[in-house]
Amino acid sequence: MMRNGNAVLLLLDVKHPYDREILKGITHNISPLSRWMQPEVMTIAEANLVNLERFCGVIADFDKPGVAAFCENLSLPLVAISGSRLNLPSQTHLARVSPDSQGIVELIVQSFLAKGIRRVAFFSGVPTFTAPWVKERKIALAKIALQYRLELVELSVPDLTRPESRVGVVAASDTQARQFASLCHDQGISVPNDYTLIGIDADPTESALSPISLCSAVLPIQQIGEQAVAVLKEQIDGLAAREVLVPATEIVSGDSADEAEPADPLITKALFFLNSNFHRRIKVEQVVDYCAVSRKTLETRFKQVLGKTVHQQLHQVRMEFAKQQLTSTSSPVDAIADAAGFSNQHYLYYLFRQEMEMTPNQYRQKFA
Repeated sequence: MMRNGNAVLLLLDVKHPYDREILKGITHNISPLSRWMQPEVMTIAEANLVNLERFCGVIADFDKPGVAAFCENLSLPLVAISGSRLNLPSQTHLARVSPDSQGIVELIVQSFLAKGIRRVAFFSGVPTFTAPWVKERKIALAKIALQYRLELVELSVPDLTRPESRVGVVAASDTQARQFASLCHDQGISVPNDYTLIGIDADPTESALSPISLCSAVLPIQQIGEQAVAVLKEQIDGLAAREVLVPATEIVSGDSADEAEPADPLITKALFFLNSNFHRRIKVEQVVDYCAVSRKTLETRFKQVLGKTVHQQLHQVRMEFAKQQLTSTSSPVDAIADAAGFSNQHYLYYLFRQEMEMTPNQYRQKFA
């Protein structure tokens, strides 16, 4: 049950913009949960001077120096918050709230897939920035690239070169997105046509300082504060501590990625499903079912926006994947045909002779 009193100790640095957003989520929570608590923001130095027994719980930013050590021996219900899971202890008795880096990066990758981009890269800054949240987001992209069978490209920084086909770049944050946009601008490389760039934070200041406005995933900072209140209330009520990963649900548009994006949300939805599932030997009917519209409606939109049928787009995605595999791997042709969603390697040979006037092996020898 809840202790006497409703004072909650907040170990936050309100001078820091990130913690101020966390505080907004805690104090401006639209749910009734926030009504039972009386928050008191303190530094560790201030907390050392007060009687902690008058608090019913603690919400602490474990990204700040000394906070984890201060909280180590607390007997109060405690919620540890951070910009990265890597910064949080793994003890099961400790409630933890952080952004869902995997989900945030996957949201960005879905945007790339909707544009037909299957080559992705991660940019961590100039010089390379190695904070835990950067490492976490880089690991997330590697896992997602494997999951969606994407080509993971290593960027040559600072000497960038124009890629042979468009690359989707996940920047560690908007600061790194601005750096990457500036590098491309200085070297005459097009963003978004050569590199399609999406950052994380949706920071209007970084976008304004960039040579091109930034497309960016909104980091759910206020929601972290809201979730911290919810899980603290659970602990005070006697429930077990748990971990909450807060997902991002929105990407703010910007010229660094949106120039070539289809304006029609139905097309974007169809392209995402198609690019994510082509290897499963899907047919047009399954794309139609996913979009929950009639085939006539979807075909009409495809003709209007892309100038091709759904089947033609599916075929193009499979052929581009097969070409990429032939030139960047040593996989046998039958394995590539299967991975691309073709019925067999003989059909792939037929298509290459029809469209490329050469066999898959000849294509590999010529372009690998």
